[in-house]
Amino acid sequence: MSDDSRDNPRSTKRSQGPTGEDSLSRFLLQALDAAGELLLIRGRTGRVVHVNRAFLTAFGGELADWVGRWFSVAPPVSESQSRRYDILMRTRSGPLWIEWDERCLPGGNGVIAVGRDITSRREKHDHLQASQNAKSAFFAAVTHELRTPLAGAMGMARLLEATPLRPDQADYVRSLSASAEHALTMIDDILDLSRLEAGRLVLRPERTDIGELARETVELIAPRAQEKGLSLAVIHAQGAPGLVEGDAARLKQILYNLVGNAVKFTDSGGVRVDIENAPDAEGRPRLALSVSDTGPGISEEDQATLFEQFERGAAEREGRESGAGLGLAMVRRLVEAMRSTMGVESELGSGSKFWIIFDLPVIACVTDQPLLHRKFAIAGADTTQRNGLADQLEALGGDVVRIDQAQDLGKSRDRELLIERAWANQGARSGASRCWQLVTPAEKDAALADKTTGIDGWFVKPIRRTTLIAQLTGRQEEEDRPKEEDRLKAKMDTPPDLSHLAVLIAEDDPVNALIARRTIEKSGAHAHVVDSGHAALKALEAGRYDAILLDQRMPGMDGPEFARMARLNGYDLPIIALTANSSEEDRQNCLEAGMDDFLTKPLDPSRLFDTLERLCGPENRSSLG
Repeated sequence: MSDDSRDNPRSTKRSQGPTGEDSLSRFLLQALDAAGELLLIRGRTGRVVHVNRAFLTAFGGELADWVGRWFSVAPPVSESQSRRYDILMRTRSGPLWIEWDERCLPGGNGVIAVGRDITSRREKHDHLQASQNAKSAFFAAVTHELRTPLAGAMGMARLLEATPLRPDQADYVRSLSASAEHALTMIDDILDLSRLEAGRLVLRPERTDIGELARETVELIAPRAQEKGLSLAVIHAQGAPGLVEGDAARLKQILYNLVGNAVKFTDSGGVRVDIENAPDAEGRPRLALSVSDTGPGISEEDQATLFEQFERGAAEREGRESGAGLGLAMVRRLVEAMRSTMGVESELGSGSKFWIIFDLPVIACVTDQPLLHRKFAIAGADTTQRNGLADQLEALGGDVVRIDQAQDLGKSRDRELLIERAWANQGARSGASRCWQLVTPAEKDAALADKTTGIDGWFVKPIRRTTLIAQLTGRQEEEDRPKEEDRLKAKMDTPPDLSHLAVLIAEDDPVNALIARRTIEKSGAHAHVVDSGHAALKALEAGRYDAILLDQRMPGMDGPEFARMARLNGYDLPIIALTANSSEEDRQNCLEAGMDDFLTKPLDPSRLFDTLERLCGPENRSSLG
């Protein structure tokens, strides 16, 4: 008997079994016919053995027309496999999307396939995808148009700040800049949310020092906290991840939103950031970040909707604080994009704690304890500062006593004492082996001038882990190293000498063109402005330039198109994109077109100067120059 005849009941004489078996067979066939799904059974060779009534309704014919035929819309499934796939098929009702679920029968006796009509689901999905794409395109266009004038306002404010101003005028300019910056942040949040919803936000994993990232983020928010009289603390626990593989910009965005929110809604006390290890079930380290505050807390009702878009908590609804309700929605979406988890713990009147456990590759954990066996005392009325600093010293190996009353300073005898400035005079007479003042940036100059006997030095709040180690172990270089923001400000105040450079600026917005020209001219470089890509090509033909600063979106010929044309024509000078959008898609588009770097509006003078110095060094000067 051939394999074909074994799979075709019509080609063999059916053996008659007991009456009970015939009844069971008829019952099973009736059950298959009653099923709403399409059912198809193929034998060992792939030929049809049976189809049910729903299948015949969809594709026509009688059972006898199908038995023994080939019917497979995909390569054969192996004995060890099962699979599910969608395919558009012609049926008696017209084209339909059918989802087939194929499974092998026991003993390799064939395959059973179950088909379901999913046309309406596919149409809804396609409609939703089209809607998402349209919304993303709309948001991208609108936010670009909004960012351009706001970037112009911020850029002009920066130029104005560099001119002689009366104190009240300087305050006005700072307020203008802060308002524009707040609006830009909201626009970026809206655009990122639209990208996340459309699945178009691209993460850029890189080796990231999580402690340094947390320090930089907290120091950005520190001025706002100090204005409200709040303390900030960052505690990097012993054994916690130190280096991870993650998108540094998005990690900073998450932390900035959480810490910024905590500062915004906290009126007294402080905010602390904890970096810890939360091992998985197999003991592998995972990064855990939490932000805790001493604010008013969040009701259970508000917690239920806290991470929804445009959701505003009680403080915003009652007018005590303002906001668009995007920050936490953004955080949640970014955490989900990283396949990580987050939550909130809070009670009214007892503060709040937001925590995230990141599912990111951990490169290295913090295991050093350079202050092991050292004895310390932390004294001050500020609970957040006292406990945060004590916890950090203990993580570094120190033995710490916490003192919350000035009359208890005797407990610091023979210990190294870190004390609030208000208690410094008493601390100097406490019998401590060494005494360090804890000061705000505004108190730093006074601390430097302080000649009180018994004071060995000072720390500026919030205290960095690296600074703590450096000063307490005698390595002062970390504290003496200028902060990044101080370095950037110094570069803005005293730009490098770039008088040997000629820079072509292609920018169709006159305000942003003026900002770029004035910024470049501050460095001594020569700047020439054109308002289109076509004009920029003509300028290249007529003159020699060392670099081009090029708006990404211009009418007629946009930035990427210009870059491709310039490269095809043999111009190999540095081309720097300048754009109101900062998405990874825009960045890749510029770089793939042949540009050398990518700057965003509002134009940051220090980054522009750094980029020009790097790209226009003697070895990188244009061969046409």
